[in-house]
Amino acid sequence: MNLAPPLATTHNGQAETSIADKSAKPLRIAVLLGDAVNLDSHSAQVLGTFTERERVQIFAANANQSSVHEQSSLTALLGQATTAIEQGKLVELKFNDGNQPQPLTQSLYLLDGLRAAKLRLHAHAFIAGFAAGNDTTGVANAATVANAALAAAKRSPAQTVQHQTVANTLNEALVALRQGVTALAARTQAPLKGTTDIKQTNDTNHQAGYWFSDQHQARVLCLNLVAKTSHQADESRNLSQSLVLTQGTQLTAPKTLVDENRLFIPISGDSINELKAKLFQLLSSLDIGAPDTSFALHQLAFWFERYDTNAPLALVLMAASIDDLRLEAKAMLTALENDAVRHHGQHFKTPAGSCFTAKPLGDAGLTFVYPGVGTVYANMFNNLHEYFPELYHQLEREGDLSAMLQSPQIYAADVKTAAGMSLSQQAISGVGASYLFTKLLTQAFNIKPKMALGYSMGEAAMWASLDVWQTPHAMINATENSDIFNHAISGELTAVRRAWQLADDEAIVWNSFVVRADSHEIKALLPEFPRAYLAITQGDTCVIAGCEASCKALLAKLGKRGIAANRVTAMHTAPALLVHGQVQDFYTQALKPEALKPKALKAAAQDLPIRFISAAQTAPVIVDSHSIGRAIADTFCSPLDFSALIQNATEQGARLFVEVGADRQTSTLIDKISHAHASQSTANAATAAIACNAKGAYAITSLLKCLAQLISHRVPLSLAPLIQPLSANAAPLSSAVSPEGEPQ
Repeated sequence: MNLAPPLATTHNGQAETSIADKSAKPLRIAVLLGDAVNLDSHSAQVLGTFTERERVQIFAANANQSSVHEQSSLTALLGQATTAIEQGKLVELKFNDGNQPQPLTQSLYLLDGLRAAKLRLHAHAFIAGFAAGNDTTGVANAATVANAALAAAKRSPAQTVQHQTVANTLNEALVALRQGVTALAARTQAPLKGTTDIKQTNDTNHQAGYWFSDQHQARVLCLNLVAKTSHQADESRNLSQSLVLTQGTQLTAPKTLVDENRLFIPISGDSINELKAKLFQLLSSLDIGAPDTSFALHQLAFWFERYDTNAPLALVLMAASIDDLRLEAKAMLTALENDAVRHHGQHFKTPAGSCFTAKPLGDAGLTFVYPGVGTVYANMFNNLHEYFPELYHQLEREGDLSAMLQSPQIYAADVKTAAGMSLSQQAISGVGASYLFTKLLTQAFNIKPKMALGYSMGEAAMWASLDVWQTPHAMINATENSDIFNHAISGELTAVRRAWQLADDEAIVWNSFVVRADSHEIKALLPEFPRAYLAITQGDTCVIAGCEASCKALLAKLGKRGIAANRVTAMHTAPALLVHGQVQDFYTQALKPEALKPKALKAAAQDLPIRFISAAQTAPVIVDSHSIGRAIADTFCSPLDFSALIQNATEQGARLFVEVGADRQTSTLIDKISHAHASQSTANAATAAIACNAKGAYAITSLLKCLAQLISHRVPLSLAPLIQPLSANAAPLSSAVSPEGEPQ
């Protein structure tokens, strides 16, 4: 189909705007990414029902020319496409994406938004308006054209992300359009490429990761294209074009968790000898096959198909290439011959993530551990949404995801911003990270813990994350504005001022120090330093907190060197007891009905699906609002003995501890505590601690290492997120989004 003449530009100084301005009906063109990965089977089937007379194909003209004729500008093409769409036709735009390693022919499908809804098509994005201007009309200025497009789309610049790029050919403009649609469908700004950075007008977030938005507000992208146009060889002028895109209800397909660069091979068997035989089989196949992409994916699919979830033993190999996989398999064979691994249950693990244990712990003692304040870090798992888009979509619908993770601080352009977060901000973000990973493990991988516990503030994260509190998201605003977190035990430390009976003009210099020392040594010296406190006991280290000078003097007398935390919080010290009642009231929350046993609120804790263990008491916490609030307050306001908490949990049957949250604050501590406890008596059962995230490591690699260890311990879990992309017969992966329409 030939391109129609461009829309006429006006001569009154105004930019050319979309055809939608000619009527009261706003422009709403549904756009679908026309590729086998992102176009789900339903959409492909529906689009295939359009007859030849109902379809219009437009190929990118002048794709290789250095400058674009104004008649073939993108806005002119969209004007023509709008006319066809108003006639009930399906428009397919075809072009070449030169940004791919091998240039690919791409398609975008355009149709009327209302018709798309009637056909139950979930659009990846909508075109809501467009405008263009050039030197002749005096409106080539990109900002003027962008404002005209936003006005046509009836969208506010304050809620819009603007991206500017150079597109000198129609093909380049179509590639930029596809990138914009992909960015909205992926909820990430990373796909946007161009000569200038992404800019958000409210200047809250420049991070090219997850695209956070206000709750229930659609993401809006204003795509600004600048080009040199020419009508004759000796005449050229600037052309500015702007398109306003809004998010659709369809998400892009998730990235695959395992691929040729991230190999993950589970091998099951009834005995170690059977595992060895399968490893030899794997090595033989690696020596025979050609180490290309298809071969690597074939190996992954083959071993996943042979994996038996019910087998008593399993190992996992992880590697970044076929060559590395060969080395990992050989290392595993050597380990299986090792007497400590083979007969004494020593867990084998390589830096790449390959692992095996001959004495799996199973899931009978599977315990989720929630870390405390201070574990969040800049840009934490900022690419996780690319692999689990449906999870992020769900979390967005449940509450304010940006507030839950404190995204303006965590994902700020300056990584130092995260380090300067207040106690309340750290608390909110820490709980948010634990909430996210809990949903990921329990929903995506169907992992079901038998017990749960928390380190300090991790107790609150535990109740918020495991479907106990009725409105956990309400705690975000409450924490943000809480006198407890902002003033009493942090900030100006009003509780400490009351406890120490200080005048208003007397300064408090507070700090805490981690010291390798026995708690009894420290307790013996505390009477000499009334303004220093033993806050936390954790294995072979302790945390003292209080007046910085008093703490330093105590350390000097102890003959120990302390590491300053430089964090202002009086949690777990005597002054915190002054706000015990406030803390208990704060955490006395309404519970979900399904969190309670049918007969009574005071059902035996042992009968509950999950046993919740608190540092404040030896018995599991009774699941009722009052008991939970009191347990959190007792933990919050008293010295924390994390060693005793882990020993208590172990005595109640906890064996496999999985840290659920940002970084790995507790895993190393638990291993040390468990090892020390086990050495005191041969009757103590073996335990293991696993983290699902680690600062400085790629988030998906850390997650896979966690899953690999759970598999080796024979914890039941779903491998669907790993297997599905490997099946040649699997339907294209896409989001099963409920048809509730686009946020307004």
